[in-house]
Amino acid sequence: MEHNQHTPTQRSRRNRHGRGRRGPLMPMHLPAYRTRPERFDDAVMASAQRLGERWGSKLAIIDFRIIPVPGEKVMTQAAAVGDRMPLSSARPATAQRRARISVYRLPLEQASHNHTELVDLVHQCVVHEVANLWMLTPHDVDPEYFPKDPDF
Repeated sequence: MEHNQHTPTQRSRRNRHGRGRRGPLMPMHLPAYRTRPERFDDAVMASAQRLGERWGSKLAIIDFRIIPVPGEKVMTQAAAVGDRMPLSSARPATAQRRARISVYRLPLEQASHNHTELVDLVHQCVVHEVANLWMLTPHDVDPEYFPKDPDF
């Protein structure tokens, strides 16, 4: 009986059944290669950049956070006003800290049916939180994305 000896590099690439790690299923240059959290990060960054082109340094003083799910404090605050699951939240600036917008990845992913809808929903959340921080309407923050509603 002949016994195959593997070199250390072969052993690390193969499991005990002779199968090893596979290469990526999607080529690295295609957008689908990125993970869901990475694509979500891209959507938040694209939204902030879009608003940054209009607002410049005023938007640059807001910190953006991406969090998988809202914390207990945010959930308690949402329940107090009758909301079920917050998709985003904002904290105004104080003398000691910068303003912050938090975007919650998993609730937004669950609320959207596809990536295009997710990107739109992320932008809506970011615009609404910026509008709340600055006490403006969403139309004032991004008039191209939010057309003027005659009911306002």
